[in-house]
Formats: sequence, structure tokens, C-alpha cells
Amino acid sequence: MRLLITLALLVSSAATLFSQASIHFDRPYHVAGEVSWFSVYPDGPTPPKVRVTVNAPDGRVMDYFFLNADANGQLNGYFRWPFEAITGYYSLVVDGIATDKKTYGLIKADHAVYSDARAEPSAGNPVSGVGLPAAGGLALSVNGGQVSISGLNGDTYSVSVINEDVVGDAGAGYVVGQQAPQQAPQQAPQQEWVDTLFYQGLLSLKNGEPVQTNLLPVFDPGTYRFDFTKSDDKGRFLLEMAAFEGAKEVQVRSVEGSEFHSTVNSVVLEANRATPPVTEAIAAYIDLARRRRKIYQLFATVETEVDASVTPQERRTLRPNRDFDVQDYKAFTKMYEFFKEVGGELRVKVRKESYSARLYNAPNQRFFQSSPLYIVDGKLTQNDNYINRMSPSDVSYLAYFYDNKQLRRDFPALGNNGVIQIETLRQPTNFPASDAAGIFTVKGLQPTATFQPRNAEDSGVPALSPLLMWETGGGEQTVTVTLPATDDFGKYKIVVVARDMDGVVRSVSGGFEREVK
Repeated sequence: MRLLITLALLVSSAATLFSQASIHFDRPYHVAGEVSWFSVYPDGPTPPKVRVTVNAPDGRVMDYFFLNADANGQLNGYFRWPFEAITGYYSLVVDGIATDKKTYGLIKADHAVYSDARAEPSAGNPVSGVGLPAAGGLALSVNGGQVSISGLNGDTYSVSVINEDVVGDAGAGYVVGQQAPQQAPQQAPQQEWVDTLFYQGLLSLKNGEPVQTNLLPVFDPGTYRFDFTKSDDKGRFLLEMAAFEGAKEVQVRSVEGSEFHSTVNSVVLEANRATPPVTEAIAAYIDLARRRRKIYQLFATVETEVDASVTPQERRTLRPNRDFDVQDYKAFTKMYEFFKEVGGELRVKVRKESYSARLYNAPNQRFFQSSPLYIVDGKLTQNDNYINRMSPSDVSYLAYFYDNKQLRRDFPALGNNGVIQIETLRQPTNFPASDAAGIFTVKGLQPTATFQPRNAEDSGVPALSPLLMWETGGGEQTVTVTLPATDDFGKYKIVVVARDMDGVVRSVSGGFEREVK
């Protein structure tokens, strides 16, 4: 189907400029299963990294991830709303960490999300928000399939183009800005932002008693490196980590051998009991969204595919003092037999079926005084019984580290009795529970992705979507963007949001029509 663009540009804006933290969403509301594309515009200097927490209407944390400011100093992200999401206002909370080691809230934005269940229309505006700010010199023009944006003055910007006939007109929902939640204090202007990932955690004993320590090692199996922090008298600790993408497990461990339980602390918000009203336009949109989903199910795909892959981390290269291909010795029934017959640097004693082991410090010609630190598939333990009862047929690689200088450099605080690295053919299922209690998952940077409009001619999949285009950028005076092809016709709305270095946000909107030729 060929479509013709009718030049019918209508420019509109609010009355005044404003300097306020805000989020520009690609459209004023979403339905369960759809992807939100958004840009964060802080009020003031942009932090190099921010954390975005997504809270459900009942206040619980659904997800969190970090955004990295791009080369233009812009914070761009996306989020797929769960297919089972209920109708309500969902919150995006954005915060950063400053040089005083405190986290500061930039913005809390409430966004309307609707279940795809059939809904009867009700009165009211579907979305609340600050409204679109004034143009302040921004201008739009449409020529054929080209949209020109002038007056940017080098600002960062985001552009959304939606089918207004399908979505409806709810301009206040595009740009949302509110005061940050009370749990995160407002930004202190005298503080500078820190370029790091940050996590608030809780440390406790098995009985729930909080643990205070001035030295808390945190092991990262992705890089085989240690970070260090400390906890206060309530067991609270702040962990800062180098950037990574996706999610991974890390482990805290006591230098005294205590059994720690650790979790990442999540801020639960007060429940938002307001329900977004359903206008006739939104009821029709929900019905269309359900129909589009059925169409895409026939093609075994989704309406919006997010093409993003996690960049793997590189584990640092370590040089062991001695290593083994344990598969050469898989006929042994227990690792105890392997140590006794092959890997003799580890001296193991058995008493009443209980094992105790000491690693030989060859440079000093003596044995260490306590059990070594075992690293099994990136997990830390000093459980001699667990290690010696492992089957060699499950172990692919084993390495000894006992040089004192290397131990201090590569395994600080925990490796003073030697280290044994063990890699298995399959993840063990019986890892000691006391050690596993110190393992928790942290999430890092959201993998970079850009909105990819469908092209029915290339893929054979219908190009049906209420969102025609989402694009971000910065550093230019004038920008020209090409409108993608689509199988939809009707009235389209363009919304452009831009922010200067002082935090002033401007906006301009307009429209055009596409008709069947």
C-alpha cells in the first residue's frame, strides 16, 4: 500500500518556558506489552549515569536499570510494559549519586498504562502532566517525507511521531515532570555527580541481626575483581561498581568468616490508587492494540522488537602457580582423591568423614594456617567438605594461587591463605547455603537500542504501529529526519522536546496527514 503525505502542518505550544526535571515519553500512554521510549531531561547538570526504577501502581519495584549519558549528554531509555500489566499509573524514578556518596532524586514521573482487556469508556482526561513547554524559537516544517526542526541551538532533543487518529490527543502525557520522591533527597547544587553504578544494600546475620563492618569485600565473578565497602550499625551499605550491561551476581564475604546475608535495598513508593480514565479514544486504542497483537502473533513476533544485546565483560587474566585439566583424572570418585594423588600442594586431612585442607606456600616452604579461598564458577567458599566431595568428572579446570605478592594484588583481604580456582562442566546445585546467602543480583546499564520502524517490504511483516518514529540527538542547529514507511494512514502528530545546558526545556508540535494514494 502506497501512502501520500498531505502537507497540513499545525504548530502549537504552551505559553511559557520552564526549567524543571522532566521525561519525554514517545506517546502519552501505553498498553500492556508495548515499549516505552523516553528521554530524561534533568533540571541542571546531567549526571553521567543515573538509575531508573520502575514502580507498579501499588508502589512495589518492578525493575531497575542504569542509563549512561551519551556523547550529547542525553539520557535515553526504553521499557517494555509487562503483558500482564494492570491499568494504573506506573512510576519512573530517576536518581544519581554525588561526591558526598548520597543519592539524589532527579524526577518521579507517573505514566498511564492500560491493560489490554476490554474497557468501557469513562469521562476524563486520560493522562496528567506538566503539558508541553513553549517553543522558545523551535520550529517545524514538513516537506514530503522530510521533517525539518530548526532553532535547536545545539540542544539535546527527542522527536516522537504518532498516529493521532489511533492514539488520540493527550498532549499533557508526553512530557511529565514531578518532584522526586521523599525517599531520595533533592539534588544538592554544591555536589558533583559521580560516574559510577551504585546500589544500596542490607547486610545481616542468619537471624536477621544487622551487621556493621568497616571492611566488606564484594567479589565480581564477571571480572574476577574485588570491590570494597562498609556497612553502618543498621547493616546498610553503599556499593559502587564499574559500568557493565545487563545483570549479574556478586557476592559479599566476611573477612572474619561470619555468615552474611545480603540484599539490594529497594525503595517501595506509596501506592498510587488513582486509575487513568478511559475515554472513547483510549477504549478504541485498547481494542486496536489487542487486534494488532493478534496480527503479530501470526508472524511469531511482537509489534516493537528491541534489538539490543548485552556487551559481555572480560574477565581479567590471572597466572596461577599451578593448574590442572581435571578431566584427565575423572576416574577418581572424589576430589579428595585427586588432591591426595595429583594436586599434592593441597594437604587434606580426614577425621570422622570431615575434611580440613591447607594449601602449601611453596615460595615460603610452609603451609598456610587456614583453609584456602575456593572460587567455584565465580562463587566464593571455604567449605572443605563441599570441595573434597565434588566429583572430578564434573570439574574441568583447577588452579592454585599461593604466591604472597600475587595474593595481595589479585585477592586482597580474602586470599591470605591461598586461593583455588575451580571451573565445572555444569553449575553445581548443592553450593553451600551459608555462602550462597551472600550472593545477590545487581543490574547494570541498559543495553543501547534505537527505535527501528518496521518496513513491510523488507520483512513481509505488517508495518502497523501507533508510533511511527522515535529519534534523539543533540549538538546541531537544524535537523532533518526522514519519516519511515508505514501501512497506516491518517493524521500524524510530531512532538519535539529540546533541553539546553541550563536545563531549560522547550517543545514544539505539529501534524501532517497520510492518505491512501
